[in-house]
Amino acid sequence: MEEEEARHQIKRGAVDEDGGEAEEGYPSSKRLKPPPTRWWWEDEATATAVLHGVRKEQATLYDPKLRGFDLCRGFDYHVMSSSRHGAVFDFDHDEESTDRVARQLDTIPESERDNLQLALNVLHLKVLASDVGFPISVYGTVLMRDELDFKCIYLFQRDRDNCQVISAPDELLTLTGPNRGPFEATSFYFEINIKIRGGEEQSMDRIFSRTLACEYYPLDQWTHKQEISSWLSTLELACRSVHYAVEATVGITILRGPREFYGSVIACTSQDSNDMVLYESQRSGAHVATAGADGSVTLPRQLVVLREDEDLVLKITTVSDRGGHRAKSKTTVLTVGHGDTSFDIKQQPYRLQATVSWAGIL
Repeated sequence: MEEEEARHQIKRGAVDEDGGEAEEGYPSSKRLKPPPTRWWWEDEATATAVLHGVRKEQATLYDPKLRGFDLCRGFDYHVMSSSRHGAVFDFDHDEESTDRVARQLDTIPESERDNLQLALNVLHLKVLASDVGFPISVYGTVLMRDELDFKCIYLFQRDRDNCQVISAPDELLTLTGPNRGPFEATSFYFEINIKIRGGEEQSMDRIFSRTLACEYYPLDQWTHKQEISSWLSTLELACRSVHYAVEATVGITILRGPREFYGSVIACTSQDSNDMVLYESQRSGAHVATAGADGSVTLPRQLVVLREDEDLVLKITTVSDRGGHRAKSKTTVLTVGHGDTSFDIKQQPYRLQATVSWAGIL
């Protein structure tokens, strides 16, 4: 019985010393080689790359204006899969960025201010043209991503019941951000997803703009305007690269006068005259800012990014006698240095307090 089993094993054939099959009847001089070792991180890397590709495919749409397929979301494989941000499997593309690295400016000694970062300041997003004419009621989101956490930094965010009416070419979208200075990126991604409300039923809505725009490093000290065409629109995105960047956060409090704030708050810098609209009641339509119990007014946009050697310039306008054709307006222009934090403004029918807080982006 044992001899028969031995003959059966010999007849199977085996691997010889050269890796080939041994001749029948002769046993192999070497054992079968085990399969090569595959480490766990190789399997994870393969799965991550596959998932990354699937997500990019899901975010690619056919754009009828461009007559081609267009990627509509920003992806950075290395950032999303790094241990600092968690695995790609766990990355939530819709999560808002809450990381904050800016420090109160007066706590940063002069010796450390050479370490202030390069950042990007968004000036405006303008509707240059509409393929369906005007007026249109738009809603949706415009957001950007940097390499701090690659999460959403919202610039424009309105739901369907809070549309902005665009009445003519060259009107600005009312920006509601950023909530922090975007920085530390080889590529800044801008994801645009804006729709036109078509009626009571959401099925009647149409895509106005759905695309991805980018600004790439290295960034010189410039103001760059980029035309973005997609679906039914042409937009203009204006940004400014800021070296040695600081954040200025602006607040308005009504100390006396009507609770509703009719007027505007426009910002620029001592070295760049391009306006940034922080608030404008005329553009806000029915959603005029109303003071809270403490008199504070929530501005749609509060934050401006500027260079450490620049001053902030604020143009604060108040409007009275709104009901007639002879509405009266008055404007105060403030040049705000880094040591300035509060100003009292008396403009009929208001007495206002403007506040500015400063932080360095490190």
